[in-house]
Amino acid sequence: MKKKNIIKLKRKISHLFSQLRDNKKLEYNRVLPFNEYLNDRWEKANYLKWGERSNCYDSVYVFGDVEVGENTFIGPFCILDGGGGLRIGKFCSISAGVQIYTHNSVQWSNQGGKEPLEFSPVIIEDYCYVGPNSVISMGVRIGKGAVVGACSFVNKDVPPYTKVAGCPARIIGGIMNQNNNNPAGGGGYLEYPIKLTLLSHRRVA
Repeated sequence: MKKKNIIKLKRKISHLFSQLRDNKKLEYNRVLPFNEYLNDRWEKANYLKWGERSNCYDSVYVFGDVEVGENTFIGPFCILDGGGGLRIGKFCSISAGVQIYTHNSVQWSNQGGKEPLEFSPVIIEDYCYVGPNSVISMGVRIGKGAVVGACSFVNKDVPPYTKVAGCPARIIGGIMNQNNNNPAGGGGYLEYPIKLTLLSHRRVA
């Protein structure tokens, strides 16, 4: 392509970018990277055959077998590794920068390629929140209604209706309903929507 044509094309793209940016700012009061103006988050989730009304930013990396339920949000710059099988339930919020792995190459690297990669599925049950920049390692199950604090490393199962945080993540609180009961201790799960209160910095057995 001639230099003159490249300059013309660049001007057209720049004009398109300005229009898309202005429209997004006016409608949603947000400014995004250029690729996000071209991507429909709901269309991408539909292409991946995820649940209805779920959405996924263009910057999300999706590998292998990843299942997502309805009304789930996958934030920007996430990594969803489904090589060992990854299932995320409905009404989950997976915040920006979260990395979920279902395999590791530790033994493969240590043994100079003589050992195979290891795989184990990850399950995130319904109504869970995973905070920004958290890492979830293979083989973990996060129970229904659980909350994972920002920048946490989750390498063990998380019980339902608990709040965990840290590196490695540990239980720092529970989640109570409007009757001040922990749903996990009541002999069964409560269906959402339900008003919840986080009890921070209280260890729940």
